[in-house]
Amino acid sequence: MVITWYGLSSFKIASGSLTLITDPFSASVGLLAPRGGADIVVVSNRENPAYNNATPLGDEKTFVADGAGEYDVKGLFIHGGIGGNGATIYAIRMEDIRLGFLGALKTKELTEAQLADLGEVDILFVPVGGHTVCDAEEASKIVSQVEPTIVIPMHFAQKGLKMQLDKVETFQKEMSSKTEPQDKLTIKRSELAPDGTKVIVLNPQR
Repeated sequence: MVITWYGLSSFKIASGSLTLITDPFSASVGLLAPRGGADIVVVSNRENPAYNNATPLGDEKTFVADGAGEYDVKGLFIHGGIGGNGATIYAIRMEDIRLGFLGALKTKELTEAQLADLGEVDILFVPVGGHTVCDAEEASKIVSQVEPTIVIPMHFAQKGLKMQLDKVETFQKEMSSKTEPQDKLTIKRSELAPDGTKVIVLNPQR
């Protein structure tokens, strides 16, 4: 599995020839909108152009998950749960790796129902920029609830972005993490060592 980040909460998650893209944003946010082919698109807020710009990413064969429910598509199992404030949270299973994607979530902590929707998580994608999504303190508490092996912060301040968001360093400080950003994460199930939670920050790619 190879994970790269476009910005905000938009990631490309590739497994062999299969490509999944989360929360594609429009150029209205100030960044170059994600483009190219996608087999599956996951949208955490179908009403907001910062998360729902799926049209440039495929054709009639592209599957779009944009709300609560269970989706069994192209060999992947995706479960969407109610996140609150109009957001959907997702549990995604790919290459036997359990992904938890929190998208546009804004909450102080996850409820028991939300934790049940996510299930056990190997890699957690959590918003950390505050304002309209979780801030560093809230994100840190959610990480402690979920206890993933890897946490990837998202939806934080970056060059060109028109939204007002906090910097990722605030979350890193909250998590006592000093890891340097990297361009991508390449990971296999066998490489997920259960020895605490590791924070991985990604650089935006185009």
